[in-house]
Amino acid sequence: MATFNVGIGKDDIQEAVLLEEDWYTVEITKEPYEAKNAAWKDAGESLTLDKAHEKNEKAGQNIIVHLKIESEIPEAHGRTLTKWLSLPNKFDEGQYMNDGQPKADWKADIIHKWAEAFGSGSEGAEATLSLGSKALVYVVQEKDQSGENDVNNISMNVHPRSLTAGSASPLEDGKDPFEQGLL
Repeated sequence: MATFNVGIGKDDIQEAVLLEEDWYTVEITKEPYEAKNAAWKDAGESLTLDKAHEKNEKAGQNIIVHLKIESEIPEAHGRTLTKWLSLPNKFDEGQYMNDGQPKADWKADIIHKWAEAFGSGSEGAEATLSLGSKALVYVVQEKDQSGENDVNNISMNVHPRSLTAGSASPLEDGKDPFEQGLL
């Protein structure tokens, strides 16, 4: 048996402290890439999209964007977040969002907005996200996938904002984001 001095007693361990819901400057820390989503992996990672979709209709691909918060607040600086941007696929055809927008167009619109906010831009069907690019994202507190733990995530319902002149402050006159229709 081995015993180790870990330097902090188990009764002295500080619990996690979540970030307040607010806008944070983030930087892309890893070159964004495409990958199969969790539904496809659960159906069978070696399956084609068609076969995976037969087992789980949510199977598809994402663009994975790894981010790091930049902040003058030491407890916030360096925290990491991940954004999964759903790529349109052939099974989106004939599917619509609650507002009547075609599902594929909704997915593409989000990706283009991310590319524009991070300054890399988009043209036609091409959207570019670059390592080192920065933007503002709205961070929320919510339950993790297990539904047991509180975690910080990037809001699904608020698009990122550019850091370029004139758009550095996403909130008008300090108004609540709900009042502005941002959330």
